[in-house]
Amino acid sequence: MNLKNIYEEMPVEVTKEQMWQVLSQYGDVSNFHDGVLQSYKVEGRENKAGMGGERVCNIVDMGLKIQLKERIIDYQEGVGYQYEVYEWKNFPLNKMYFKFSIREDFRSGSLLRLDIDYKAKPAILTPVMAWKMRILIHDILLGYKHYAETGEKKVPLATLRKKYKSMKAEYLQSA
Repeated sequence: MNLKNIYEEMPVEVTKEQMWQVLSQYGDVSNFHDGVLQSYKVEGRENKAGMGGERVCNIVDMGLKIQLKERIIDYQEGVGYQYEVYEWKNFPLNKMYFKFSIREDFRSGSLLRLDIDYKAKPAILTPVMAWKMRILIHDILLGYKHYAETGEKKVPLATLRKKYKSMKAEYLQSA
């Protein structure tokens, strides 16, 4: 199955270790990220990121109530993890993977990267959804960046987009 890859890397002004502490809050992402209406760990699993960790995320996008069930399939302590969306509702999906990775950056402190590999259902929607996936990645990274740098929880995405507007312009120019 050919999956489409979309990615972005964002500077975060905290150490790699501090960024890892935020990224490790796997089941609690809705507690600080406004793009996720509700998230919770699957019963019998831990809330922290770890191999096999599972969570459910409820999202409202363009009026659709989307539910994603996600499972970590690759995990490297302090470096990153990859999870698959193994079940979904109200989203035109065939397959989807998210991969977070962190590396040190001498200018900002750390760089947080997110890759999304996906295939829509029907497959013809895959290239059409690329713009939506780019926005999704940017919003996810903004949420993690802002929380890691400030500790502020549930800041509306519109506020974050406005605050970091120049960062988006710089990203678009380099893409």
